[in-house]
Amino acid sequence: MYKNWYEVGGGIMNENMVGNLLEKLDSAGATTKDSSERTAYVRACAPGKLYVAGEYAVVHGSAAIVAAVNRYITAVVDSENLGEDGKCCGIIDSNTKKYEPLRYMRGVDGDIEIVGEYGSKGCNSADSINVFTSVESSQCIQPYAYVLAAMRVMNAYVYEKYGQSVAARLYNLHISSELDDAESGQKYGLGSSAAVTVATVRALCQWYGLSLSTPRICKLALIASAMVKKSGSGGDVAAISYGGWILYRAYDRNWLEAELTLIQSGDSNVCLLLNKKWPRLEIKRLKVHSALKLLVGWTGSPASSAKLVSSVENGAHVSAGNSAGNSESNSAGSGLDKNFSSYTEPFTYEDFCVQSEICVQKLAKSLENFELDDIAAEFAQNRELLRKLSVLTGTVIETQKLTQLIKDADSVGIPAKTSGAGGGDCGIALATIYEKDRIESIKSAWQNHGIKPLNIEVTKIFGTGESSENITMGKKLLQKSQLSQTSLRSSRLLQESSQSLTMQNRKDEHIALADAQYKTFACSGFDTVQFMPNALPQVALDEVNPSVCVLGSDSLPNTSHADAAPRNWRLPFYINAMTGGSLATKNINASLARVAAKTGVAIASGSLSAALRDDTLTSTFSVMRSENPNGFVMANVSAGTSADDALRAVNILQANALQVHLNAAQELVMPEGDRDFRGWMHNIEQMVSVCEAQQVPVIVKETGCGMTAKDVQRLQEVGVHTVDVGGRGGTNFVAIENARRLHGDYDYLANWGLTTVESLLDIRKCEMLKSVEIFASGGVRTPLDVVRALALGASAVGVAGEFLHTLMHQGEDELVQQITAWKEQICVIMALLGCKTVKELRENVDVRVRDIV
Repeated sequence: MYKNWYEVGGGIMNENMVGNLLEKLDSAGATTKDSSERTAYVRACAPGKLYVAGEYAVVHGSAAIVAAVNRYITAVVDSENLGEDGKCCGIIDSNTKKYEPLRYMRGVDGDIEIVGEYGSKGCNSADSINVFTSVESSQCIQPYAYVLAAMRVMNAYVYEKYGQSVAARLYNLHISSELDDAESGQKYGLGSSAAVTVATVRALCQWYGLSLSTPRICKLALIASAMVKKSGSGGDVAAISYGGWILYRAYDRNWLEAELTLIQSGDSNVCLLLNKKWPRLEIKRLKVHSALKLLVGWTGSPASSAKLVSSVENGAHVSAGNSAGNSESNSAGSGLDKNFSSYTEPFTYEDFCVQSEICVQKLAKSLENFELDDIAAEFAQNRELLRKLSVLTGTVIETQKLTQLIKDADSVGIPAKTSGAGGGDCGIALATIYEKDRIESIKSAWQNHGIKPLNIEVTKIFGTGESSENITMGKKLLQKSQLSQTSLRSSRLLQESSQSLTMQNRKDEHIALADAQYKTFACSGFDTVQFMPNALPQVALDEVNPSVCVLGSDSLPNTSHADAAPRNWRLPFYINAMTGGSLATKNINASLARVAAKTGVAIASGSLSAALRDDTLTSTFSVMRSENPNGFVMANVSAGTSADDALRAVNILQANALQVHLNAAQELVMPEGDRDFRGWMHNIEQMVSVCEAQQVPVIVKETGCGMTAKDVQRLQEVGVHTVDVGGRGGTNFVAIENARRLHGDYDYLANWGLTTVESLLDIRKCEMLKSVEIFASGGVRTPLDVVRALALGASAVGVAGEFLHTLMHQGEDELVQQITAWKEQICVIMALLGCKTVKELRENVDVRVRDIV
């Protein structure tokens, strides 16, 4: 009855269905042996990792903080030369010279069998590897233990999903690593075992045409890792799978061992295990400010985490059996530093785990809130706990070089500690990107003491947990001497993707740096503006109307765009241009748009340059219209944009108006910025002509350096009717771009340009500009700043940094409340000045400005 049918994941499929599946897999890069004329080629990268806090305790259920870092192991799968000598064999090899290649073949039942004659010392016959047997005992395959475990897990998973005919395909697997020292070949301690496991799982997912979520990839890698080493916590696997910073709590190891036993006996399978909730397992991504910079120093002495963990556990067990729980009895003769043996209060391993949990939770909160003093305090506390553990167990965790590494950082006020199991390997310090002199001082001191600073950053996160550097790595790896046409096309696609991801990374960095730069007090000049009080206001509060008519609202008819929305704004301020162009900033734009819809405030998008270059990023901006269908929305483009692209931007948002931003200073300081601005005036003239013909008004705005009356006059000559002065005092993009530079060469340009108040005053003095409508933005922090700007001649006031800070730290509801409160408070201030309308405010109020000529 079931002839020519195959079992597939609890169901059945006939030969035609299997054939269709094989064809689909072929197109995804998993070729059959018969298609030898075409080379399939896929690759996947996995980053390294560093433990930040929670070492040792994480093995016994306490939380830990782990970060993925931008050194990579790469797994490449291809089908080149399979069975070229008459044997149907695949090759597993590594760029690590001391690891000789392995050759494997498929058994009758599809299992992986190592062929011993191919460079396998001590393997004289085929060494059959069943699905869930240990690989530790086989001497010849030990260097590839984690690779083989990952292959076997994926083999079992694909078999359950698609049957043996799919799972049993042969392939070559090539491993290359950046996690070791290039000169000596010694390991840095960046989690090479976990990285090679994750990289292999990812590569085989691509090979078999599987699209799995990050949690499932992580679980597959955890299963493979547990097959090799049952005692591991899995924190390294989780961080490498998810990318960025994570807060991690280990799964129940006894439970997983029992589950694997059920699979081996045939009473369960991998698919069921992936779908189960794993007891105790917790993985939370931490939203750590990108202004924080992780510094890594390598002591030159590799350490074995497994041996150190075993030593600590044995020492803790011995200590628990002694009547004396204090450190002095346990440290005698241990060879520990004398400073480590000065503890006299009783301290147990249980104490260590409990106190480590408290420390890690506090540190996680401090990292997310950018609380530098608290971060330093928790680094010091974690270090102290590890030193107590060292004395308790007689295990040297903080070596003399690691102590020196920490002292060098402490000497300039930067917190530092050991990373991971200690005993050598790396130490870490945590600075900010603004502390360039201190960072260079630390690196110099480390080098003087024989400690190698590693050029390492925490990886960025994308939707699947991949990091941006994976794409960059892919470009290097695809430069093989013999590439098929398929691979060459892939290379071009990777290059285009890399450019897109670079743009996305920059947008994410801008948001993080802008938020880190935020201060409650802004140097925008508003504090110098003083109103003369009106003791007899002659107005009732409910008579005050803060609405404004802007952008020639009385003269422009309705159009096909969404600008049928009135240009009579209910509020005299608006949410100014911020962001867009990445997955993370899409969420910010969606939140801002929902706030705008709820409050009736106008809103501007960030620059649409990214969407104009890459259609896949369009949704990161268009979400502002979908979440705010009836609101007043302004699109934003650079002055380097063509008129046609400007209209495209307007159409993406169905925008009511177009902002054209001027940012020459930012572009020049930006490492990858523009360097030629000769076409700006022509472009602006063309954009004004084309957009206003479509009844879309144009606002030309600066982005933080302010405008002079001369600037506005030149814009007026090419047809511009509205400008936003965008003065210094708010988000400082010159400083942001300088922070992104390797050496921060342009610190002295941080105060370039005019403040918002200086710009308003310079324009106010010029009678020729009375017909130009002026918007004001830059460093607006309070409702009083809004009223001050209106009194100095602004028709409307843009707010960005203040609202972004509220959104990111308190959420949408709080921002809605803040905007509502601003409206009420502006009305109160206007009543105090005796003004019922903004027009009266501009014409009748006596304003004094101190210390500005």
